[in-house]
Amino acid sequence: MKNPESKESVQQSLAKRPALAAAVGLVLLIVAFVGIRHWTSPPPVEQQFYTVKRGDMLISVVEGGALKAVNESIIRSEFEGMSRIISIVPEGTDAKKGDLLVELDSSELKDRLNQQEVTYQNSDFAFVQAKENLSIQKSLVDSQIKDAELRAEFAKSDLDKYIEGDAPQQINTQTNNIIIRKEQLQRAQDKLDWTQQLFKKGYASKSELEADGLSLMQSKISLEQSEEELRLFKKYDMPKSQRRLESAWDQSKMELGRLRQRTSNQIAQAEADLRTRQRALELTLEKLNELRQQMENSRIKAPQDGLVVYASSNPFGGGGGGQILIEEGAQIRQRQEIIKLPDVSQMVVEIRVHESHVLQIRAGLDAYVTVDSIPDRRFKGKVKKVAVLPNSQDRWMNPNLKVYSTDVLIEDELPDLKPGVSARAEIIVTNLVQALTVPLQAVTTVKGKQVCYVQNGKGTTPMPVVVGNFNDQFIEIKTGLKDGDRVLLSPPAATEDADLSGSIISSAELEQQKATAPAVTAPKPSPENNSSTQANPSRETGSNSGSIASVGTGQPASAAGIAPAPQPETTAEAGSEFGGRRRGASDPEAQKRREEFMKLSPEERAARMQQFRGRRGQQPVSETAAPEPRTP
Repeated sequence: MKNPESKESVQQSLAKRPALAAAVGLVLLIVAFVGIRHWTSPPPVEQQFYTVKRGDMLISVVEGGALKAVNESIIRSEFEGMSRIISIVPEGTDAKKGDLLVELDSSELKDRLNQQEVTYQNSDFAFVQAKENLSIQKSLVDSQIKDAELRAEFAKSDLDKYIEGDAPQQINTQTNNIIIRKEQLQRAQDKLDWTQQLFKKGYASKSELEADGLSLMQSKISLEQSEEELRLFKKYDMPKSQRRLESAWDQSKMELGRLRQRTSNQIAQAEADLRTRQRALELTLEKLNELRQQMENSRIKAPQDGLVVYASSNPFGGGGGGQILIEEGAQIRQRQEIIKLPDVSQMVVEIRVHESHVLQIRAGLDAYVTVDSIPDRRFKGKVKKVAVLPNSQDRWMNPNLKVYSTDVLIEDELPDLKPGVSARAEIIVTNLVQALTVPLQAVTTVKGKQVCYVQNGKGTTPMPVVVGNFNDQFIEIKTGLKDGDRVLLSPPAATEDADLSGSIISSAELEQQKATAPAVTAPKPSPENNSSTQANPSRETGSNSGSIASVGTGQPASAAGIAPAPQPETTAEAGSEFGGRRRGASDPEAQKRREEFMKLSPEERAARMQQFRGRRGQQPVSETAAPEPRTP
């Protein structure tokens, strides 16, 4: 036990010297902190090594998916507008081709169908009537035209007869009468002369002489009358009669033309009426057939054999109002899916292959399938189809994840399985025999090259390697290692040679290429270029984001005489143990490293992230650089 007097003297001396007291307290705090860190710090992790050896390695891709039918018919409502389900076959029923699946409410449609049938009958009667009317009109027109043609023909005949027969004949008759009158006049003259001689001798009386003189007078008058009649006929009667007959012929011809035009219009009107009636009949019949088809659409039958599965209008709905149930009494719209009818006799497994493996997968590769509900059975299959583009739904949910839908056809006979059952498919890419392999995490990237850290005494030496195929655990080593080498399973991440910047070309390589490239005269910048350069100085200073940057004059790397960085011999890209390069989403090696990193515990991931933060100047490493692990 200490002396109280000495204790009081020490306290008095400390009170007189406060700086000394503060120094003593700080020392005690440092000692306490160091002691706590010593006792709470974890023990040093012992480095683990793997002995390189040869062996068979199966290269395959294992993904989980679900069963679906190869042939699947989707039953949709073809009924116009909204309709109500009256009856529907129970879900899970094995339907045969032609079986009635769904019956929709068609009571209102029946009334419309009956009215349309009456309208069709009326239209059909009007069409027949228009057809008969056209036939009658054509017959009547033919008769009228023939009669008019006959009248024109008769008028022409009368004209020709008068010109060639009647007029010449009448002229001849008048001429003959004149000749006869002249002969009669001559005889009367001769008789009068004879009677005068006899009268002078006393043989004829005076009355006889006067009678013969009267007869001569009558003959002269008759001759003059005949000549005058002939003159009047030729000058007046014949032209008048000829003109009248010509006019009658012209009128008959004009009447024939008018009749033809008038009857043509009548025929055209009758034909137009017939076409109108025919079109109305066709439209009525088309509408009637549509209603009949709608009536047939109200009874939906199975187009093939299959299992009845109700369809949902919103497959991503979480219940409530986002999902329409298919049941009796439900309202459905036109073209809405009602039933899916898969043919379960032949099934495929629909899986999604990550982009890092899609180049290895092709149609025709062998595969093996296991069903989660029957884990003790294995089924033989083949890859049937590989999608050309990534799955759009998965890209919408996670833009950084790109997977390709792949169908694996099951060739073996399946038991009674339903579509949608969870299954796993292993696609056999190849089988390497006696290949030199190491675990995936043993390969890292240093200065753009794949290396393995090989044990050398008490230390490790980075050994460049050429890698080949890989699976979920191991990767093939083509050159660089030999049997018996011991490689470090966890390569050091904080070495000076580790490439953690994410750039495609290093600054040293860039400076070396600038020194060896021929000089290029930069063009004189224009005022517009100057203003744009001032507005965007990043074009001048370059970028450290991992893309190919512009240097010096703001020209692209190729324009400045900078050759691209040499590509590594393998398809794997540089990156950290958890896929340090953000652009390496399509690199199989980087993808595997990301998956390995995500398999670590949170404490281990936090420790590695802290190491990389120190190497990157305390800049936080984005965890989005590594995609989320795929769940099979």
